[in-house]
Amino acid sequence: MKNVLHVFFNDHTSLQIEGVVKKTEDTFLKVHELKEGNLPLFIELEHQQVNTLLELTKMYPYVLLYFNQEDDGILFKGAAFNCNESEMQFSITTQYKKILLLPLPISFKVNEVTHINLIV
Repeated sequence: MKNVLHVFFNDHTSLQIEGVVKKTEDTFLKVHELKEGNLPLFIELEHQQVNTLLELTKMYPYVLLYFNQEDDGILFKGAAFNCNESEMQFSITTQYKKILLLPLPISFKVNEVTHINLIV
């Protein structure tokens, strides 16, 4: 099911992105099994463990934007790039519970993102 993600920036502008939202309690994710075509993917982790292992093989080139739910909303915390263009295994571990995966290239600078809203 497609949803609209509203990404906000430091200069008070925003961008609406149509993507797929997946919720899971898993602590190990084969991310390529969650994606639908080349659409952006927003993952909401609902487990109580500290870390999640993201298997990113077959997910290139992508940028991962990390967010956490806080009192002020879903705030941007950091980013990672997956530019691995081979079939070699590639995975990362994260403590963040909300992750937006966007296929590269993107039309904005990741260091200008402030927060995100999910429009259902």
